[in-house]
Parts: sequence; structure tokens; C-alpha cells
Amino acid sequence: MDIISTTIGSYPRPEWFREYLRRLEGLQKEGKKEIERDRYRDALAQVMNEQLNSGIRLFTDGQLIWQDFLCYLCTKIEGFEMSGLIRYFDNNVYYRMPVAKEKLERNKDIILEEFKLAKEIQPETKAVISCFTIAELSKDEFYGNKKEFVMAIADIMNQEAKKLAENGARYIQIDEPSLLYAKKEDLEIAREAVKVIRRGIEAKFFLATYFRDAERIFPEILEFPVDVIGLDFVEGYEKNLELLNEYRIEKEIQAGIVDGRNTKMESSEEVRKKIDNIIDRLNTETLYISPNTGLEFLPYQKASEKLRVMCNSIDHR
Repeated sequence: MDIISTTIGSYPRPEWFREYLRRLEGLQKEGKKEIERDRYRDALAQVMNEQLNSGIRLFTDGQLIWQDFLCYLCTKIEGFEMSGLIRYFDNNVYYRMPVAKEKLERNKDIILEEFKLAKEIQPETKAVISCFTIAELSKDEFYGNKKEFVMAIADIMNQEAKKLAENGARYIQIDEPSLLYAKKEDLEIAREAVKVIRRGIEAKFFLATYFRDAERIFPEILEFPVDVIGLDFVEGYEKNLELLNEYRIEKEIQAGIVDGRNTKMESSEEVRKKIDNIIDRLNTETLYISPNTGLEFLPYQKASEKLRVMCNSIDHR
């Protein structure tokens, strides 16, 4: 089995870049002041080289200018306005809630330029978008219908994904932690949204879930039109192993096996055991191994150490 090390999305900002952003416009910026391209590229190169030196094979750009977690995407979509601070899931961090005030439209690129810069540094880079989750984290004051709201976002993400693929994106990850909290009747809306997002696009699509086990969305998630399903084997280790036992999963798995929210360091033995237990329950030829969440919850040095332990555990099985 080919075991490919990857990251979920976010990475801690280098301290010098964090200070630069503070000086530029504070942590709650809306993109109205230009970030110097050279400064951003230097920070991007630093975090991608950290990933490389840790042993990562499939990279992400670290989301270094995403100030509102996944809702950063909404700041680039016409029709959204950013409002008050809301707690981000069960983390001690906050995001500005997007409010849909009018018809949502993609009048400019969302993450395309960030992706292109990242791909110049590391060709094997995974682009990260979202749909159902940003709808769940937002407030709709325009559509008045959940399905219409989600599908409007899905159509915009399809437009963006097409541009990403045209510019060399071979891997596109759709981050959907809110799926794990969704009502059963909403899963069909989310599935249709993913179908819309990948329509007409030649790329490998990942569906990433995290912050808890996936029991609530099985077996429905197996019908989502994606190539790789991301599961959290930290917060939901035992239950997700049971799900691998119970269901014959033909899709590839992205297994989050080190804790992206806790500074406690896993041992190589612990990580290897997790990998072996997952492999024993799979029928596919490829397994993606990653932290269970983005790493921006950790100090910069701890993130690098976590990735090294993870990658060394793969190499020394």
C-alpha cells in the first residue's frame, strides 16, 4: 500500500509574518489593504519547506491569510457581509459570521492566486475549499431556503474549482466538518452540493471531516461523489475504526492520526499502531495520512514536530 503523508489545510503563521499582519491591518482584516506579495511568498515558502523537511508528500498552502477559518472564503464572495464574532466549533477561537445579504456571486478569484503561488513552490499542492460548512457557519438573509443557499455556494465553488484545475490543481479538498453535526435530511443537500462542485472537473476530490467521529453520516457519506474521504482518528478513533470494519469502503481514506489541537506529542509507536489498525481494515491501494485537523491551533514549532513524528512513523513501519 502506498501511504502518502499530507496536511489538512492550515499551518501556524511564522511569528514574523503574524507580526507583519498585525502591523498591516490587525487580525480582523477584510482584505482592504494589500499584503505585499513578496512577504506573503516568503511566509508561504517557509511553511511549505517546513512541510517538506518534515516528510510531507502532498502539500497545502497553510492558509496563512485566512483570518476567519473556512469563512475566509466568504470574504471573497459578492453578497456576503462579515458580522460579529462567533466561536468556531468547540475551539477557543472565533470567526466573523458571514451574512448573505444579496445574491451570491463569484466576481473575482477566491483562492486561485494563493494556489498558484503555492504550486510554484511545491507542485504537489492540494487546494482547499468548502461549501456546506460555510453555509452552516453563516446566516442567510437572502435566499430563505437552505438548499438554495447551499447550492448557490456550490455553484461558486464549482467555478473556482474549474479555475484551480485549469491552473494545475490535481487535488481539491472540500472541508466539511459541519457534516458530522448535520441532520440526516441535510446530508442529501450536502451530497448534491459536492456533485455540483466537481461537475466538469478532472481532479482528485477529497472530502475532509474532523472534530469528531463520522458515525452520524454513515453510510450516507459513502455515496458522496468524491475519491477520498477524510476521517478523524484522534477525536473519533475507536468509532471510526468500527465504521471501517462495518462497511466495505471502496473509496480511499485520508486518516487524521495526530492531534492538531493538542501540544502533547504522540509517540512513533502510537502512530504506527494507528496506521496498522487502519490498513488492516482497508481494501484500497492508497492511504493518505495527515493530522486530524489543520495545525494553526498549535505553536509553530509544535506543528513541525508533529509532522515529523507522523512522517517518521510512516517511513519506519
